[in-house]
Amino acid sequence: MSIFQLRRTGLLNHSLLNEDQVMVRKSLQSACRGRPRVRSCQCWTIATVLAALWLYLSFGLWVYYFRDIGDVRLVSRNIEAHLVVLPQDLADETGAYCLDGSPPAYYFRNATSREHHNSWIIHLMGGAWCYDNAQCAHRSSTHLGSSRKLRPKKLFGGILSSSSKVNPDFYDWNVAVVNNCDGASFSGDREDPVISNKKKMYYRGSRVLNAVINYLLKSAGLQRADRVILHGESAGGLAVLLHADRVSRMVPKETSFKAMADGGFFLADEADTSGKTQWKSAMENVYKMQQIEGGLDKDCLLAKEKNKSECFFAQHAYSYLTSPVFVVNSVYDSWTLQNILRTRCRPSKCNEKDLGVIEKHRRTFLQRMDQVNRYDKNGMFLASCYAHILTCVDSPWMTYKVAGRTTREAFADWYYERTTPAETWDVDCDSSLTCNPTCRSN
Repeated sequence: MSIFQLRRTGLLNHSLLNEDQVMVRKSLQSACRGRPRVRSCQCWTIATVLAALWLYLSFGLWVYYFRDIGDVRLVSRNIEAHLVVLPQDLADETGAYCLDGSPPAYYFRNATSREHHNSWIIHLMGGAWCYDNAQCAHRSSTHLGSSRKLRPKKLFGGILSSSSKVNPDFYDWNVAVVNNCDGASFSGDREDPVISNKKKMYYRGSRVLNAVINYLLKSAGLQRADRVILHGESAGGLAVLLHADRVSRMVPKETSFKAMADGGFFLADEADTSGKTQWKSAMENVYKMQQIEGGLDKDCLLAKEKNKSECFFAQHAYSYLTSPVFVVNSVYDSWTLQNILRTRCRPSKCNEKDLGVIEKHRRTFLQRMDQVNRYDKNGMFLASCYAHILTCVDSPWMTYKVAGRTTREAFADWYYERTTPAETWDVDCDSSLTCNPTCRSN
């Protein structure tokens, strides 16, 4: 038995100790004989110094992470969000399944101030799409098709960060990050499951979105929300443009509701370097395969009666969106250049043929984006950076600038109406592919 263990017994009577314990205690007493005793005042002095040092270090760490200003706690570090998986019986009741049949899930982090106790950011995750049954079968075995593959905790950046240094305007809000597990921008609505590669799959992304929002309303406090931002990136950004009005109708009527779509404005009518519109054909196949019609805007479907699949593309769905929305995109979106235009070079290093395709894309993109200017309630931030996501990653959120404002400043100014409508349409320089010095190397 060690000294520490003996001392923890709290026993003073030898009769209550076994023989080994008595021998240990006697040896300790013998070892202490002849040593000068430390005066009690010296002990108190040492203890006081150690306590003061401990308090100093603890207070220093506390100050580093938190500072109280009025009613708001400023958090200087990012905090992980925790995974919430919807109950299986709820998934069974609503038919809201991920591709593999698992329940929907989201990551959640509570607000860190009383001021924004009822302020919410609901984020729709990206992750591209699966264009046929075989791809969806593969996807169903990953975190993009199953809630069973998700980590219990996760950090998020940019507008989803809880760091006041990174995200000064929204760091202390409630955050719910909805997992993308359907491969169709939360739009699939197919009743019967599909078998592919011996895997049963469910194309139910529209029901997944409904189930998560309803669960947040009933179980997480969303029903008391006074502010809601629906946000998404990439395929989730497209989902925002497709479903913002639906989510707006689900939250309380008195709630201030606005949306932001980051890197989700993909064009339907662009040819790649071979002259083919392969991505458009692939997305039309997703539309048919997942029976997406039921999950799209009814007014758009009525107007596009002869070609309803157009309502699955941002450039067509946008004009039917009534919710206030802020569009963030790069004119030289790296995912678009690589996967839709099929270029295999950074813009500054492309050959003449690829540069021609890229410049044509820029002109077409700006023409399609001009419709944002027709709505005073909406805004946009279009950078000339070779990048895909600008609002969920710390660096572009904090440092990329257009018209003298960073991404986060432009959005916050629009959201809090600190600028006029005309001042919220930020379009980057067009003199060259490297005209914006705040971009990482193009």
